[in-house]
Amino acid sequence: MKSKLYYIYLGLLLLVAFFLSAESARAQDETGSQRITLMQHVINERPVLAELLTTAGLAPALSGSTDYTLLAPPEASLQVLKGQSAEKIRSVLAMHIIKGKYKATDFKEGAKVPTYGGETLYVCRRKGSTLLNGVKLQAGDKEFRNGIVQEIEGFLQP
Repeated sequence: MKSKLYYIYLGLLLLVAFFLSAESARAQDETGSQRITLMQHVINERPVLAELLTTAGLAPALSGSTDYTLLAPPEASLQVLKGQSAEKIRSVLAMHIIKGKYKATDFKEGAKVPTYGGETLYVCRRKGSTLLNGVKLQAGDKEFRNGIVQEIEGFLQP
């Protein structure tokens, strides 16, 4: 007959194994996103944005090794750009790309951030929200091999 101590040790061992496997799964998920590029993520998760970035000729930049931050408007908002000229789409979307990795906390009050398209984003922090040219930063800090995706509420205007 096995002692109570045996069952206690067995239970503890199983508990530790459970937590280690859960941590391993979480780590694999995080490193999985670190293996793909911004553009691969957009292709997988944001089909309208992927189509527009390709039309605008911006896909190679988001597929390379240079770090960028992509400020991604909602898919529904992007529908208005479909059918526009490649130049128009490029001018709009180039304003949504920043060279370098910017986490939400990197957008400091009063900062001026240059965009890929040569425009400037003005940062304002109000009541716990971050605004870029008046557009609210929603969810973010999705990190990938060559940058970060930040979800925003709508289109950025110069």
